[in-house]
Amino acid sequence: MASRTRTGEHYASCGPLPLARYLYDMKILLLGGSNAGIRDGWAFQFQRQASAHEVENRFLGAVGSLYGLLALLKMEREGATHPEIVIFEYCLNDILLFAANCLRQKLVADTLEGIAACCARRGIRLMFLCLDPCQTTSKELRGARRRAHRLYAEAATRYATPAIWLDDIFPGGPAAAHYQDQNHLTVEASVAVAAAVLSKLGDARIPKVHDAEIRFDYVDATRAQASGACERRHIQSKVFEGAFIRLTRPSESHWPGSGRLAGLMLHSDDTSGEYLIRAPRCARRKNPRSKMQEIVANLMLLHYVSGTIATDRGVAIAMPDDEAALRRAPEDATLLAMPPTAPFLDQTLDIHAVIFWRPRSIANRIAAMLRRR
Repeated sequence: MASRTRTGEHYASCGPLPLARYLYDMKILLLGGSNAGIRDGWAFQFQRQASAHEVENRFLGAVGSLYGLLALLKMEREGATHPEIVIFEYCLNDILLFAANCLRQKLVADTLEGIAACCARRGIRLMFLCLDPCQTTSKELRGARRRAHRLYAEAATRYATPAIWLDDIFPGGPAAAHYQDQNHLTVEASVAVAAAVLSKLGDARIPKVHDAEIRFDYVDATRAQASGACERRHIQSKVFEGAFIRLTRPSESHWPGSGRLAGLMLHSDDTSGEYLIRAPRCARRKNPRSKMQEIVANLMLLHYVSGTIATDRGVAIAMPDDEAALRRAPEDATLLAMPPTAPFLDQTLDIHAVIFWRPRSIANRIAAMLRRR
């Protein structure tokens, strides 16, 4: 169904949508993790229930909220028609990344700020959908859930953006019976989540951002320089499409930017192998292979950088042909890493983008808190 897209100046009010407006024909974008991608998951159920609307599902599993910001920035850069509402569902993934010690709280706070700022400048209404993993005795997971809930609740309050929680959907909160495994809801629970989202569409609002900023630079392959045994290629999959650089040994690519390297958008297959990240004052070895490839052999994944790699002159991503020298570089841990299977000299790396992060200084954070009081 054709969607009536409005330009930014028509969004004079940040209040709820009128009842007559949200009953039909809106362009709605779903950004979420694997619960949004699985067969009969909440996104599938929402698309069935919201048949009067134009719904696009841009899910990607096993990644956190930073990928959601990348997806919005990518759409903006490509000049895609923007949606009227974004349903953002990456809280559960952030919980799992916190529990695995792969994520910083400041990074998530700045990511949510960036999402709010990105939506506000394009007149897009935003709603957070906050799912949880199944309750467990794990102290790490319980602590991660508290941290993620606090960050999303603070963002919802700060940017006057509604959030839907599982405790609001299921009387008494979610129970084990609502899950088909540790992290994925049952069909029945997904139907209930979809119905809750549909019933709350009218509450979605353009974020009130005030002094909010997008503190990230999304640098894609079109801006990178490459040399050596490499080629530029376009990769299209069910979940992601874009320009990539394929590096083979020996080759190198340079990605301009400054700040901390926060993540790399990669495509991994059975030929992928360890690569080197080089910045002015450090070098780190990283593995693009993931145990998720036991389920999806050709995997699109945003890899977080677990260590601090700061730069004012960009970074080099290289595939050196000296295995011993590469192994001497300190490793930057990869979540759910699995060893490469291809012979060393036959290994490749497909890279679409890097993301630089410029976190606020402590003084700037204190000043921002005082301005909000």
